Amino acid sequence: MATLAIEILDTASGRMAEDVQVQVRKIVDGDWQPLEDAQTDAKGTAVLVKKADLKDGGYFEVLVFLGAYFDQSGRDLPQYKMVDIVPLRFGVESASRNITLRMAVTPNSYSADFATEIKRLNLV
Repeated sequence: MATLAIEILDTASGRMAEDVQVQVRKIVDGDWQPLEDAQTDAKGTAVLVKKADLKDGGYFEVLVFLGAYFDQSGRDLPQYKMVDIVPLRFGVESASRNITLRMAVTPNSYSADFATEIKRLNLV
């Protein structure tokens, strides 16, 4: 069985994004049901969905609270943030391998993709 994880790189600082709050929901019987909330660690990673919630696949929504992360970083940000709460919705088939949702973020942009294998970045 597989897990779904997130890995976030703050490209503006060149570091992994630590302490980013993430909420996860899954459609169950036609309604969005909350799963466990998560927070990224010093490596910018967090497990979002554990094996039992991925075994049958399904549609997921991940809310990534980047505005709050950038607020705590000490950056001078405008009142109305370009990147604040980022919603990502996607479907996952029954997975046999771990899946990583990778994000690269700045206060003004973000990109996201999926990987079944991830190679760690060596940041200095």
